[in-house]
Amino acid sequence: MTAAREHLPGAAHRTRCHRPPLLEGSRHGPVCAEHHARPIPPLSPRWSTVMPSKTSKLLRVTLAAAIAASGAVVVTAVTAGSSYAATTSSVGGQITRSEILARAQFWYGKNINYDQGGSYPDSSGRGYRTDCSGYVSMAWHLGTSANTQGLADSFTYQISRSDLMPGDILNSYYDHVILFEKWDDAAHTTFSYYSFGSTPVKHRTGISINAATLDSHPNGDYKALRYKNVVNDPAPGSAWVPALGDGSSVSGVDGTAYTFTRSVDGHLQGTARYPTDKWATVDLTNVVGTPISAGGAPSAFAMKNGVTGVASANAANGHLQITYRDANDKWATSDLTNQVGTPVTGGAVRATTDPDGTLAIYSRGSTDGGHLSLTALQPNGSWATVDLTNVVGTPVSAGGAPATFTQKNGTVGVASANAGNGHLQITYKDAVGQWATSDLTNLAGTPATDGAVSATTDSDGTLMIYSRSTDGHLQGTARYANGTWATVDLTNVVGTPNSAGGAPSAFTMKNGVTGVVSANAANGHLQITYKDTADKWATTDLTTKVGTPVTDGAVSATTDSDGTLALYSRGSTDGGHINLTALQPNGQWATVDLTNIVGTPTS
Repeated sequence: MTAAREHLPGAAHRTRCHRPPLLEGSRHGPVCAEHHARPIPPLSPRWSTVMPSKTSKLLRVTLAAAIAASGAVVVTAVTAGSSYAATTSSVGGQITRSEILARAQFWYGKNINYDQGGSYPDSSGRGYRTDCSGYVSMAWHLGTSANTQGLADSFTYQISRSDLMPGDILNSYYDHVILFEKWDDAAHTTFSYYSFGSTPVKHRTGISINAATLDSHPNGDYKALRYKNVVNDPAPGSAWVPALGDGSSVSGVDGTAYTFTRSVDGHLQGTARYPTDKWATVDLTNVVGTPISAGGAPSAFAMKNGVTGVASANAANGHLQITYRDANDKWATSDLTNQVGTPVTGGAVRATTDPDGTLAIYSRGSTDGGHLSLTALQPNGSWATVDLTNVVGTPVSAGGAPATFTQKNGTVGVASANAGNGHLQITYKDAVGQWATSDLTNLAGTPATDGAVSATTDSDGTLMIYSRSTDGHLQGTARYANGTWATVDLTNVVGTPNSAGGAPSAFTMKNGVTGVVSANAANGHLQITYKDTADKWATTDLTTKVGTPVTDGAVSATTDSDGTLALYSRGSTDGGHINLTALQPNGQWATVDLTNIVGTPTS
């Protein structure tokens, strides 16, 4: 493999752009916005009578020697693990605050000797160093026992003390660290924490945040830090896991439409619609050997040479995995962390194919503090991986998976959320191969985001990046073909409801209509917001108009080769069924439960 830097020419630089109008009421000027959608035609019987067939084609799976024409990645048949709990983190992956505290409590009450040279297992048997920072590493389910400096430099970002939440830390860079449990009063003056500074692990309550010392060390030496892979717990009654998401669906060059999901046992599932309108589903973990996955949703790709596949994260070790079908209809799976050197990831991955034929897989590292990495299979068949945070200057990211884009002028890139401040960031390679990164919150006025982002390029060449701001509003940031930027709050201007769950999913149809699908935070209805060919914007509730089951926000949009707009969503009241809502080329809408009709497992 050639050194990664040779494949990424150019130093980081920022581009200054002007800001034209996007919609009436936007930050940068007036245009028109339509608040009421046109009526949706009745359901089409063609989709409502879909039946599973032609399963033998998808099930005739054998391991290939390698991706067609690559000759660089050795195929590995991986035996899947025995079980997977959707509420349990992978090593170095995303982890909820409640799980951090549960892991912290596993050592509490045991008479474990404090010993910087010692080790003690977590509940799964993985050993961690028996000191203060080893204890935090165990609670966070890190892949290593970091020290206090490592926790500060590689795994966290600083927050205000008043913003401390369960699972955050107070860290003295050279001396000590304690794990924040909760505030003990509404005024945030006293708190509880866990600490392993001496034998045994201690749990302290009612401690003043302004005390002269904390756990026998000067208060002023501590900084409040937050783990980059921590996620808030789902609301009571929900159990949101991103087993389907933006980028999970794709159409291959042969016209076969795929959507990839992760079932409740962590198995990777593939559901295919063939050009003959026949359907099939297969468990790729059982048939191909794809490891059980965790973290973010799997991300699909379709290459020009006929290879179609999906990128995912191995739940056991965070390795980046690809599973693919070559041009001869043979399936295989490969571990890119082993074969190419891609950093381990918590599951925030996004795959795409660049115009020159390069397969580009972007992933967020789980042990490097959230660095954005690119792993690429180039047209000449060689693989390379590069740390875009180190080489281009992309800030460490947080939240959902990055969102890829391709512009008509040849520029390719990725949008992500800055972990430090929530700013929307793009990192891109222009048509002459130069890389750069830009802060769109500073440049175009895009509000800070929770990391739920998606991108598409309109038929007129406009790059549209959709993001969910921290108040739940759907934002649209546009770069027009003339190089100017603008941003608009689609919730305020078009009436898109506040969204929740996974990232919104962008689309561009062959007829020029472009837009985004999201989940209404208030009632789980599937919502589509779109701009028609007359440049008019509108929003429509597809649950009300078409009958799409309510969803938890796991959604994926794509346009099939026949022009069908296919919107996949996971139901929130039907046990996690995978549903398809389709706008067909004849203008008719329909919705179908793929779990009931095709057999796609619940997720």
